[in-house]
Amino acid sequence: GLCPERDFKVECGGFSNRPVYSLKHVPDTSLLVTSGPPDSSLQVWQVSAEDSDVIKSVSAIPTENGTGEPWAKIATISARAPWVLHGSRLSSVQITEVESRKNVYVAASRNSEELSGLAFLDCNVLLLCCTQGQLCLADVRQPQSPLEAVSVPS
Repeated sequence: GLCPERDFKVECGGFSNRPVYSLKHVPDTSLLVTSGPPDSSLQVWQVSAEDSDVIKSVSAIPTENGTGEPWAKIATISARAPWVLHGSRLSSVQITEVESRKNVYVAASRNSEELSGLAFLDCNVLLLCCTQGQLCLADVRQPQSPLEAVSVPS
């Protein structure tokens, strides 16, 4: 991942006109994905070549959630193509192909519990954690199957 002071240094100003609550590097690319208020949309950025320190806006990935929704939690992977896993609630989890902005996976869940985190375990399996502590697993190969709750010892 990116490390402050090694990979980038902000001396003054910034690169985004909105708050950045989460920033993830897309592996094997020069792309960054950020999320933050006022909504759950994602912003895609490109880090310029070695001889420049410019981070420029490339695109935005809209979500169905409107303003007032919690900001989207994000995770990235570059197994088949550069993907971003994102969502603010269990019912809104999806994977979007970063460059084409095409949805490649939408989780099948009616539970609207807020997410505290999410991650790719590998290119097919997702781990989702809700704010109330419930853990769920999802398999990208089975997009219409319900999310499976993982039993965790108390």
